[in-house]
Order: sequence, then structure tokens, then C-alpha cells
Amino acid sequence: MRDGLSYLESGFEKINGELADLERKVHLVIGLVFRRHKYTVDDLMDSDQMNRIQSFAGKIKDDVKRWEAAGKLPHRLKMLYNENAESVQERLRMINHAIQERKPAIWEKVGGFFRRLYRAIVELLPVICQRLIFGYKYKSVREAA
Repeated sequence: MRDGLSYLESGFEKINGELADLERKVHLVIGLVFRRHKYTVDDLMDSDQMNRIQSFAGKIKDDVKRWEAAGKLPHRLKMLYNENAESVQERLRMINHAIQERKPAIWEKVGGFFRRLYRAIVELLPVICQRLIFGYKYKSVREAA
């Protein structure tokens, strides 16, 4: 019981440390004039912290299931696990919501506009060029016949 208790406490301590680090990164802004978030939404969602959190939580869950199947999980440890697991899930939900709903800095808005404009031009330019090139060739071939 004592080993299981210390295992759960240290495991959830690691997870909470990773969550705290991830929370700090959500609103971290860099730059004096051209301020922007240091980490993009994709950087945060696919971060090493997120992977470690999932890995730690999965390992703890598997161990608790194994203990329960073997009949070596006291009610107190099960309650401790359930409380901590719910707390971690709620905290992770709040962090995900904060990541998705954070307001972009002014420079990110401007940069996002230019990225979308660039992407539209790059996607449309080949179509326009093909129509110009092949449209004229097609027209020329028809007139020749």
C-alpha cells in the first residue's frame, strides 16, 4: 500500500509539473514591437509535454488496472487515483480550451492575413497559369483545324 501510494503521488506530481509548464507556455509572448505568442497552437498541442502527460497518465492507468485485476488495489488507492485522474483531466481540458481560445497578438493577426493571402495565391496561381497557357493553346489548335 505504501509503495502504491508513493507511486501514485510521484506519478501525478510529474503530470502536474508538465501541466504547469504547459500552462506557462500558453500565454508566453515574445517581442517588443512585433509581439507574438512564442508557441503556436500546433506547437502546444503536439508538444513534448502533451506527449509526456499522455504517456505518464497511460502508464499509471495501466498499472492501476493491473493492480485491480490482481486484487492488490485497496479502496483508498483507487479513490486517490480517481480523484487525481479527474483533476488532471479537468486541468487538461481547461488548458486545451485556453490554447484554442487564446486571442492572437496583433502581429499574429497581420502575419496570419499574409499567410492566408500567400496560400491563396500559391493555390490559385497554377490554375490561372494553366488556363492561360492551355486555354490559348487549345484555342490555337481549334483555329488551326
